[in-house]
Amino acid sequence: MNSYWSEYWQQGHVNSFADSTSRNYEGELAEQWLTFFTETNVHGGKVIDLATGNGALIDLAVNVGNYRKPEYIGVDYATLNIGDNLNHPNITFLQEQNIESLPFADNEVTAVVSQFGIEYSDLNLTLNEVSRVLRPGGKFRVVVHRKESVIVEPNFQILTVIQRLQEKGSPLEVLKRLVTALNESSKPSQSKEAIRLELNEKVGKLVNEHKQALYDTNFPTLLKTVLNPKVSFSQKNVIFEEFDKELESHGVRLSDLINAARDAEEITLLESKLKCNDFIDICVSDVADKKGLIGTTISATKSK
Repeated sequence: MNSYWSEYWQQGHVNSFADSTSRNYEGELAEQWLTFFTETNVHGGKVIDLATGNGALIDLAVNVGNYRKPEYIGVDYATLNIGDNLNHPNITFLQEQNIESLPFADNEVTAVVSQFGIEYSDLNLTLNEVSRVLRPGGKFRVVVHRKESVIVEPNFQILTVIQRLQEKGSPLEVLKRLVTALNESSKPSQSKEAIRLELNEKVGKLVNEHKQALYDTNFPTLLKTVLNPKVSFSQKNVIFEEFDKELESHGVRLSDLINAARDAEEITLLESKLKCNDFIDICVSDVADKKGLIGTTISATKSK
């Protein structure tokens, strides 16, 4: 897992698919998890949250559901930024820890959960580990991204725009040329007007094809800022450098998201992998809201 995720979580985000610092997952997802945590709270023991991020699921269980009987352990590849709301004696976070090789004894864990996280790993290795650490009768419940979901499809469009902005001759490259030309001379010229027309044409094409996705990259805000004559040229260069860095980071994270998302055939294959790892009572169901498909829930029990 690359360093971009550590940078992302350290900014205080609570989920992996939106530039949001709002508190947590809501609606149908939250309701289903709270129902599950009602059962795990009765049994106590250890609940392991794989690819926990900044602990959104644990926050939901402990601070929304008030389910504080189990010991919660969040595990993630990245360096995190855990909020004070999760400073609790029965909550631990294992950062920079590979979930494909878990630091728990055989049959030690009561339940393993993951929300939009486990699918980023090598599932063959991770499911082997989950089967190893879960005690007989232990519960497994995850929600995974689907390629056709209302989460993944818009982000695919954003990734397309990011890639367009990074290619040679992109609107971003033309904008940098225009800013440089305006700094060299404030007088109107045919060359500057030609660059401006080229920029308008390229931006207009992106707006026509991917308007919302373009706005989600913050490129329109960048354009407005660097064309403001009150902003110094040196400040504009710093702004461009920061935008380039965030564009690269955003693109890598979205590539990870899209590569991790599963289609129907891959979900069926995941069921087969669970059966091969001594799981029974396997249940697969889609989660949706008014906007459409959110993801797929997979639950199972380790055989006794």
